[in-house]
Amino acid sequence: MTTELIIPDAEMLELAKSSLKYANGYFSTFSKSVSNENSRFDVDLLYQMAIMSLEKYYIALLARYDWNATHHMPIAMYHEAETFEPELTDEMKQTSILVGKFEAICTIEGFGYRQPTKADLLVMKNGILDIKHLVEKRLAEV
Repeated sequence: MTTELIIPDAEMLELAKSSLKYANGYFSTFSKSVSNENSRFDVDLLYQMAIMSLEKYYIALLARYDWNATHHMPIAMYHEAETFEPELTDEMKQTSILVGKFEAICTIEGFGYRQPTKADLLVMKNGILDIKHLVEKRLAEV
């Protein structure tokens, strides 16, 4: 599992860069808003921004390794990225679990949707920031 050996083709590199750009946009708005007591966004919208930013960061990371993401749930994407990325941490795994734990809409037994607390969102923010830094580091290597 070495990062130097896998170089994405031009199309995958463009997908990685584009996904990173979108992820940074979602994360920037999420990060500023979740820390602002006077945010015009409610908890539901902030949570959706957290999900979108994390998903796009994983898509960018996988594309950097010339791989199309085959999942969309945060923990599944974490496990998929584990195949390529040696610097994923247990904290990043816990962030992926936290971000995904409020929705269970993909199974018949799923509970639907639960609303995260503001404290949950702040923990997500810190964890996603670590993933953001790793993805930016990996894309800078290509």
